[in-house]
Amino acid sequence: MASDVSHFLHITRKRYRKQHQRLKELYHENSFLVKPDQVIKNRPLIKYWRKKKSLFSKFDERPIFLTDELWYSVTPENIAKFVAKFVKASLPNATKVLDVFCGAGGNTIQLALEFEKVYGVDFSLDHLYCTYKNAESYNVNDHIWLKYGAWEKLAEKGRFAKIGIDFAFGSPPWGGPQYLQEKSYDLETSLKPMGITQLLRSMISVTPNVMLFLPRNSNLEQISQATMQVLGPQGHCRIVYVKDNGFAKGILCMWGPSLVNAGQENEETFENIDPPPPPPSKDTVNYNLDG
Repeated sequence: MASDVSHFLHITRKRYRKQHQRLKELYHENSFLVKPDQVIKNRPLIKYWRKKKSLFSKFDERPIFLTDELWYSVTPENIAKFVAKFVKASLPNATKVLDVFCGAGGNTIQLALEFEKVYGVDFSLDHLYCTYKNAESYNVNDHIWLKYGAWEKLAEKGRFAKIGIDFAFGSPPWGGPQYLQEKSYDLETSLKPMGITQLLRSMISVTPNVMLFLPRNSNLEQISQATMQVLGPQGHCRIVYVKDNGFAKGILCMWGPSLVNAGQENEETFENIDPPPPPPSKDTVNYNLDG
């Protein structure tokens, strides 16, 4: 399986012997394969199992691989598909895109269906392995290039600054399902591995076209402040509330003129110089995804 490891993941063998060994073990054991008749022993994951086809529509057709953490971390397919198609319509000439926290590959796969080359980054080898195996099931594994490492370190070293990335997407860890217990999610202290300001600055250093998928209860004033600190008083951020199957799932925050101004006649754009209005309640979210 060594050739498979080298094919899908950019790791220097000499420096990362343990990581190579771990990947070979994952391949050999066919780790994290979700079996159709599998009994879920982790009770908090049962609700995600019941709606598994909303995460990957090919669950009953092709092999899907998920760790316990990825069950509640993967972006629902309808939302990932919407993001990819929206970005493609906004940036029709884009060819290289980046998924900063690729996880199980939900967003990576949908981006690969629209763009020529997708770069995925994650600090978990288990997650990168799942990304590639799931990409195989969607027949887009030849369109992706995966990098093992912590985003904050890769960004600091400028690993992607010279590649010519046209768009960068990120769905950073929210801290697990308990994020919903907060009335207002603190994007500077709760978001991992870094706060919203540092994260936005790191992604803007790669490309001006950036989108983040964040909790629906995010503190919008912090997004406004981060936009101003990174882009200056004239910077703009577009915020869209999304729901899937009638349930609010989060917000998409966009930076870059092409993303901010796309379909402007139908959507409102918030400037960062004044605090944005509070988010609508769960019952009033009306931005539907057509998948």
